[in-house]
Amino acid sequence: MTDAAEVGSDAMNTLVQGGPMYAIALFGLSLLLVVEGRKRIPMTVGLVGFLLAYSMVGPLYDWLGADLPMTQSMFQLIAAVAVAVISVSVAEMAMRFLAAGLVYVVITNLIASGRQFDIDLEGDAFLSGVLTLLAFFLSFGFRRLIPALMAGLVGTLGMMLSVYVVLGWPVSRLNGVDAPDAYLAFVGMLASAYLQWKHIKSEREKEMEPEVEKEYIF
Repeated sequence: MTDAAEVGSDAMNTLVQGGPMYAIALFGLSLLLVVEGRKRIPMTVGLVGFLLAYSMVGPLYDWLGADLPMTQSMFQLIAAVAVAVISVSVAEMAMRFLAAGLVYVVITNLIASGRQFDIDLEGDAFLSGVLTLLAFFLSFGFRRLIPALMAGLVGTLGMMLSVYVVLGWPVSRLNGVDAPDAYLAFVGMLASAYLQWKHIKSEREKEMEPEVEKEYIF
């Protein structure tokens, strides 16, 4: 088993052993992701990273030795803050890379499709400019869409996981292999995207509403 898999297994065991108290906290964070994930995903990722790191780095203090110029609680706090900052940075970088990857896939498929119809999208100056402009707008759109979709997917899985822990169901059903339960998260992802779109639309409508002038009574 790889180190990443061991960390994931330890985190899952920590959550399961924590019981309903941990599950309820996870459900609240996951619900926040589903409803407002586009804006809350950095905060949620950082908070989850902090809590997991704080609960798991305790044994590392004894392994490093007793010569450290800090107590174990201080070491746990510093390590948890570091992991939280790194988690946020990695999550934001991963979403940017995913958006760039999707743009690359779309553009390369368009170029390949053009060649099938003897259209050189890269060689023609005008078509190449149109392709560049399209890539720019796709990149801008994907960067706004992917956080909402990822937040909905992760948030739905988190809510399902917390329910499984509270009810005592085997959490292995969410690994996507032993049972199809995990694929229900895609339904939640679409519902989350719709909720977030409605929230954005509501905010824009409020911004466009004219300010009501105050009436002064003399």
